[in-house]
Amino acid sequence: MEGLFALAGAAALLVLVHVAVAAYLYRATSTKQEAPASEYIPDPDRDRTAGDADNRVACPACGAPNDPSYRFCRRCISDLSSGVAASSAANGGKQLGS
Repeated sequence: MEGLFALAGAAALLVLVHVAVAAYLYRATSTKQEAPASEYIPDPDRDRTAGDADNRVACPACGAPNDPSYRFCRRCISDLSSGVAASSAANGGKQLGS
């Protein structure tokens, strides 16, 4: 009979531990707050002034404005130094339609 009481006590203790863990997890997830927004990091391409547009180099393939220091177009990756479009580079550097 003593073993039956020990088994019942162990079962009750197991249920009590499960209820306590479930209550803790429920409280921890229901009160979770959103993380604060990260610090603003300025994007150099978006923060340009109107005077910066004068120094831009237009891509010969797509016309996208690029910094003069860029070797390849930021939009279509054409070679800006030779004026050869990326799609025509696979054709031996010949312009398409020539």
